[in-house]
Amino acid sequence: MPAGAAVRNAGPGPRAARRVLAYHRLAHADPHHAWWKPLVEGPLLIAFYLLFSVLFLIVFAVVFPGRLDVDDLLEMDQLDPVNFFFMFTSVALLLPSALLARLVMGPRPLGLLLSVTGRIRWGWLLKCALLALAIYLVVNGISAVLSLAAGARPEPLQPAPGFWWLLLLLVVIVPLQCASEELVFRGYLAQSVGRWLKHPAWAILLPVPLFVAGHVYDVWGLSSVGIMAVTMGIVTWRTGGLEAGIALHTVNNCFVTFLGMLGLADMNDTTGSPLDLVYELAINALFLAAVFRLTRGTGIAVTRTVLLPPPPQPPAPSARPAVLAEDRSGLAVHVVDPRSHDYFTLPPRYGPYTVRDARGNTVGILDVRSQHGYPPRDGGPSDGSSPDAPPSDPGPGGSDGERRPSRSS
Repeated sequence: MPAGAAVRNAGPGPRAARRVLAYHRLAHADPHHAWWKPLVEGPLLIAFYLLFSVLFLIVFAVVFPGRLDVDDLLEMDQLDPVNFFFMFTSVALLLPSALLARLVMGPRPLGLLLSVTGRIRWGWLLKCALLALAIYLVVNGISAVLSLAAGARPEPLQPAPGFWWLLLLLVVIVPLQCASEELVFRGYLAQSVGRWLKHPAWAILLPVPLFVAGHVYDVWGLSSVGIMAVTMGIVTWRTGGLEAGIALHTVNNCFVTFLGMLGLADMNDTTGSPLDLVYELAINALFLAAVFRLTRGTGIAVTRTVLLPPPPQPPAPSARPAVLAEDRSGLAVHVVDPRSHDYFTLPPRYGPYTVRDARGNTVGILDVRSQHGYPPRDGGPSDGSSPDAPPSDPGPGGSDGERRPSRSS
């Protein structure tokens, strides 16, 4: 067999290695998902959203002629059923946009955007929603009792006009709007960051400013939104899916909207106070603690385990090129192409070689040269670490003669 010929491993290889991935790292579960794909998925998501928005505006203008004032969107009365439908549906269009962009660019399966199990865990979502609702009722109940104790007079109930239409929209549209935002900010953005950065703090914190920027409040209101965004990011990472974040987000928006429908809150108010921040901290701290405890108690999956392709076995000595088979160390022929898992040989004159593991980390130097550039016949390779060792000749793949036996992202 001529030098430089490829040798395929014919024997059975070792068992495949396992890799455990948290939610924000799920892009690595798809071996065909490249590092650059999130950079294309984002613009594609925006393009789909703009397309759906234009179509929605056309339909809205036909069904409700004269109701849309583009120059006065921020001043729209949110408790008007038509305005309510327009504002919340406009955000909900992010849901199909995010799913289509992920369907085009991967990673696959599509359900990895939802949780580590590849699907929405409806039972877990319901538990988290009931938990969030209980916390909101308790905290706001305590707030009301304290206000009454301080001398405040109870507010009379004043149902908004079109109350039943608003209630229907509250049940149907608001959960979709909340799920849409979670898909984008705790789903796409978090997993995009996790594709490049391993620590979950990056995936939790980096999307927060973008989420906050999508809301129109004063500094106290924006701070409350930021606290909630961090909480939803943490529970998404800790529980391995979007369900807990969707539950908290939905309960928050539905609770505030329902109070506004009863005349107990001003839906159009964009101001806040330090006291609002205190209540927000209390609600989110309680929800975090309860979800962490519930996660341990229910034993839901919080990570996804994938099998890495097993490394091929070294070829039999009889299959090695004769010129390198004389090297009794056997190391010179153990070079593998990470794409095809074929072994190939490199002439010893191109050594020394930098040896790397499957993740690209340097593990040592392989030097099989003798003084004249041929492999030694009576011993193993030198360590190549001597400061006065001669410089390596440039190899065909680069100037430093480095070769990577195997590599994975």
